[in-house]
Order: sequence, then C-alpha cells, then structure tokens
Amino acid sequence: MATRTDFHATEYAMTFHRDGYFIRNDVVADEMVQRLRLAVAAIPNREEVRRRRNVYGVRNLLEICAAIRVLATESIIREFVTPVLGDKAFAVRAIFFDKVPDANWSLFWHQDNVIAVRERLEVPGFVGWSQKAGVWQVQPPVEVLAQMIAVRVHLDDCGADNGPLRVLPGSHRCGWLDDDLDAWKAGVPEMVCTVKCGGILVMCPLLLHASAASESAGHRRVIHIEYAAADLPAGLEWNIRIPPAPMPAAVAVEPINGF
Repeated sequence: MATRTDFHATEYAMTFHRDGYFIRNDVVADEMVQRLRLAVAAIPNREEVRRRRNVYGVRNLLEICAAIRVLATESIIREFVTPVLGDKAFAVRAIFFDKVPDANWSLFWHQDNVIAVRERLEVPGFVGWSQKAGVWQVQPPVEVLAQMIAVRVHLDDCGADNGPLRVLPGSHRCGWLDDDLDAWKAGVPEMVCTVKCGGILVMCPLLLHASAASESAGHRRVIHIEYAAADLPAGLEWNIRIPPAPMPAAVAVEPINGF
C-alpha cells in the first residue's frame, strides 16, 4: 500500500480521543488481504478454532498464527496505534471472526471488558476470572481498558447488510456504563461502521458497541488486534506481548494529549 500523504497523526489522535473510534479504508493491500485469509483458513483444528464449513472464529491468534504476529507489527497498522498509545505500544491479543449463514450472531450494546493474562493472581480490582481456549481472562479496572485500543482489519467489504459494528461515539470516556446504557442509547445517535475490504476500524474497548446478525450470504471476516502500552500491576502479565519493530530515536512517537 502506498504511503498516505493525507493522514495527519495529530488530527487522527484528537478525533479518536473525542469519538473513541476511527475508520480508514484502503489500508491493507489486496495481496496482503488474500495472504491473511489463507493464513487463517490454514490454521489446523485445535481448541482455539471454531469451524463449520469454514473457520468462523479463532482465539489466541497472536499465539498460534505467525502471519498475525507480523501483521501486528506492520507500519500500516501501527501508524494508527502510536499516535494514541506511543511508539512503545505492543499487541496483547488477537481474535478472528466471520459472519456467514451457518455461523451468524448478533451482539447487544456492550463494552469489551476482559484482557488475556498469563496466570491467575488475586490482585485487587481484577475480577470475573475465566479460562477460554486455555488462556486466563479477567476484567481489569476500567483504567486499564481506557489505555488500550483495538484495530479491526477487514478482510471483506462490511456493508449495512452484513452485521457492521454500531457505536455510540464518546461513550468510551465515561467508565463502566452498565447502569447508564438506556440514557446513552436515548441521547447519542448511533453510528454504523461500514468498512471496505482492506480497511480498518480502530476503537477503544470501552466504546459502547453492538452489531446485528448478517443478512448477507457473503463473508464478513475481521482480524481484531488489541494493543496496550503499560505493564500490568502486582505481578500480573499479559499472556503475550508483540513489541514494535525497532525505530530510530529520531522518529520516536509519543502519545498525543494523553489517553
């Protein structure tokens, strides 16, 4: 993909801080999209993989798929990470999902509320422990999720008819919103996040979001990569950390206006 001359990191970061999400098309080249599709489809059957006729869900992608580890470090992806989290940000989790007729679903309004960690340790503020595909999941204090972002790489066109994400802009700035959901739904117009194949949707995990079941017969394949920039407290460790490729000191990037 050619270098973008119309991307301004400061403006992007300000928009992201305000809205909690950002959409950009034409990020990942067609050839790379096809390589990623093939890499996911080639993952063998194991407990992380959900498969019917095709693979429709994969957990722990960073751990089990080298192509996704490479993708997480690509400059075309990280240019949407570093203006928000700084150039020391690292990938901590990735999942894949696809909505097709025999594996379709909807999601009610919610905030993403768990992280993946290496082992269970009883640390104040970390609650709701569970294991999924052999990896510990836990709900951290809201401040941890407020300092994370997710980049969703679309491997197919995601139009209005195949279950696009719907979001309530600005809701990421207000902590846990379980008790205020009705007020947010009534007071903030939802935005429908249609994205072209090769485009990305960047979002804060705390952003209120939902999606309907797909009405299309086609795929809606998405690779969802989460990034953080800080260690966890009291001996807790991220289950995996994919660091950035080394950068010259002269081009080091600091987060803009905090996050």
